[in-house]
Amino acid sequence: MNKNLFLKALPHLVALVIFLVVAVFYCKPALEGKVLQQHDVVQWKAMAQNSYEHKEKYGQFPLWTNGMFSGMPTYQIAIEPDVPVQPGIFYYVLTLGLPKPISFFFLACVCFYFLSMVLRANPYIGIIGSLAFAYATYNPVIIAAGHETKMNTIALMPALIGSLILLYEGKYWLGGALTALFTCLLIGMNHLQVAYYTFMIVAFMTAGYMIYWIKQKQTKHLVLAIAIALAAGLTGVLCNAVSLLTTSEYAKESIRGGSELASQTNTSTKDGLSEEYAFSYSMYKTEPFVMLVPYMYGGSNSLEISEEDSKAIDALRQMPQELAQQLQYNLGAYWGGIGGTSGPPYVGAIICFLTLIGFFILNNKHKWWILAVSLLAIVMSWGEYFLGFNSFLLNNLPYYNKFRAPSMTIVIPTLLFCMMAVLTLQKIISYENKAELWDRYKKGLLLTGGVFVILLLLYFSADFRSEADQNLLTQTASAPEQAKQYIRLFLDALKEDRKDLFFGSLMRSFLFIAAAAAMIWLTVKKNISKFAVLGVVGLLVFVDVIAVDAKYLNADNYKEEAEYQTSFTPTPADTQILQDTSYYRVLDLRQGISAALGVGYALPAYFHKTVGGYHPAKLSIYQDLIEHQLSKFPQSLPVYNMLNTKYVIQKDQQGQDQVIPNPEALGTAWFVKAIRFEDSPAKVMDALTGFNPKDTAILFSKDKAAVSITPQTDSAASISLVWNKNDEILYQSNSSSNGFAVFSEVYYEKGWKAFIDGKETPIIRTNYVLRGLSVPAGQHQIRFEFHPSSYYTGSTISTVAGALVFLALIAAAFQYYRTRKKVVKA
Repeated sequence: MNKNLFLKALPHLVALVIFLVVAVFYCKPALEGKVLQQHDVVQWKAMAQNSYEHKEKYGQFPLWTNGMFSGMPTYQIAIEPDVPVQPGIFYYVLTLGLPKPISFFFLACVCFYFLSMVLRANPYIGIIGSLAFAYATYNPVIIAAGHETKMNTIALMPALIGSLILLYEGKYWLGGALTALFTCLLIGMNHLQVAYYTFMIVAFMTAGYMIYWIKQKQTKHLVLAIAIALAAGLTGVLCNAVSLLTTSEYAKESIRGGSELASQTNTSTKDGLSEEYAFSYSMYKTEPFVMLVPYMYGGSNSLEISEEDSKAIDALRQMPQELAQQLQYNLGAYWGGIGGTSGPPYVGAIICFLTLIGFFILNNKHKWWILAVSLLAIVMSWGEYFLGFNSFLLNNLPYYNKFRAPSMTIVIPTLLFCMMAVLTLQKIISYENKAELWDRYKKGLLLTGGVFVILLLLYFSADFRSEADQNLLTQTASAPEQAKQYIRLFLDALKEDRKDLFFGSLMRSFLFIAAAAAMIWLTVKKNISKFAVLGVVGLLVFVDVIAVDAKYLNADNYKEEAEYQTSFTPTPADTQILQDTSYYRVLDLRQGISAALGVGYALPAYFHKTVGGYHPAKLSIYQDLIEHQLSKFPQSLPVYNMLNTKYVIQKDQQGQDQVIPNPEALGTAWFVKAIRFEDSPAKVMDALTGFNPKDTAILFSKDKAAVSITPQTDSAASISLVWNKNDEILYQSNSSSNGFAVFSEVYYEKGWKAFIDGKETPIIRTNYVLRGLSVPAGQHQIRFEFHPSSYYTGSTISTVAGALVFLALIAAAFQYYRTRKKVVKA
């Protein structure tokens, strides 16, 4: 019995060893003490630094950070929920505690292999599909950029699909428990956009099964399976209640919930992203073909062709050096609709080929729902280039308007094409009627040939011009004629480079497909060993994708740990400012005003409390302030003063860092002499232009009743900060008369409460983004406390749901053991 058990387990053990060896070999520098230089991870560390400093000092992560944008919730930055029962521990079991990025690839392989086994595929076919899915080029590209939560969510997608198939195929206990577990893990990765796309797959797959059950008159099974799926899915979702409730609450107040200013001018809605923002990073209609032909649209913003072979490089060498230096920034090979990309979402030529022929060879319950959701995902990836349909989805598909970057929907066909490839290979090696198989295979070959004819037509009809090319021509329209001639020659040469990339890539894919097609022909017509076919096809599949991957994630992406840490070494300017131990904020203009206020530059937050930063879901009211006031620095200096901006860092004329103190910064809190009421968000925002925040507070008319006192002048009145512990702030006030105090802290009503001598008092939104309080005469202790009910209620729900998942897993294991025991006795 033990021997039989070992023989059954052997192929799976071989699979795990292969997954581990391949991941270790590909990510070898990670085991040599080197670290991936990931831009987004560097930015995240800067974003989270204030929270980590708080944890180091007080023992726990705060729910509010003071590091960026003058303060914001940490829900989408770094929190550590107080949830004692966390199924998330299974993530570390599945990844064996391996270091990043080895763990990402290993996890993706394991999860897809599980799906393959649920589909009853040959283990070696499962290995092929797993490697194809894990190393699909989109994955190394996003890992290199630092999109780690996205990668983990993508890796878990097949595990959830496999769990549901188990359930739908009648394995109620095991399928239900694993559905709950993987739903929990998937959402727990906190990349809700990829999770959303996963649930799109689930919806189509469930619809496909329901149609099948209805046709088979399996009503009882339908009801039971759907009920268990809903219960298991809900339990998995509730495991993440603490993050989902806080995120849902916060999303309404973030830029993902829309702007109250924009909603007044009908350019957006208060319920979601504007159409323009949501459809940024859309693909051209023919661009999804890069899943089959990687360099069809140039590949990436890099040149993607050797300097020796590049006609654009040759053109630069033949023009004046000064002009060549300016034009070298336009050397990007990419000319697609996204505007800029780090690499193509290449799935693999052979994987796409197997998918195409699978639609003729397969005759099961999966292919039609796979086709339907894959086509929908491709159409959604077009975004602004198929505006009517996608606008309809944006406005009507629940929660879809919370996400941007339509090109990300390509993760759906990436997974499903690999799934189709596995199903197709399994069908080919097990097909008994070879004549029928040959007839079906020929139809698949004809379809594949038709696709290549379309690609050739596109090659001969494309203009190979990018939006950046057109912008360059527009910007240099008034340049001297000789310079314009050089520029036209350069762009023509760049066009030729792109044509070479397209054609070379097309031929490359054709050759890989031809080799795989020949192997399949041999097994269909010549009865060659299926293991030989799987061995050759598997090797071709892996070589195909890994050769492309190596361009985007390789040894050059790694740095020595000491070199990596230099990103977090303060400059002399930072060190100078850090000598000041009082409470203040900094505006860092070394990268320009746009970078300082939110365009991908969070690094100053690693050292300082900043008025800027970077976050893809910053508070909407603060984004309004950036767009209408802060971006107009230095004209908007009064607004910076009310944000307690004590220091500005910028470059001097010699390019050296320069620290400029701002003596007008108003400090942490102050009493004003007068209150001005305005009846709309736009009027409040306009009133900030040129006002004196030291003397006047701008309030909304609707809050007039909440102002319980009339401010009176007291030149000796004062408010001093005792301490600021992120989630709790303490002030001491002293005034001989009633007054209205403005606090240089961002207004956020979902959780902040104010107490004067222990008695709660309403916080009034002041100066569009700040907090204000009516403070009575005398000496008082003023305390702000951030205690969001969404977080604490969510923690309780997450604990209970987590316990249910563990109980379900134990019950499933017991049921499996009991069933196995009966089988052995029989």
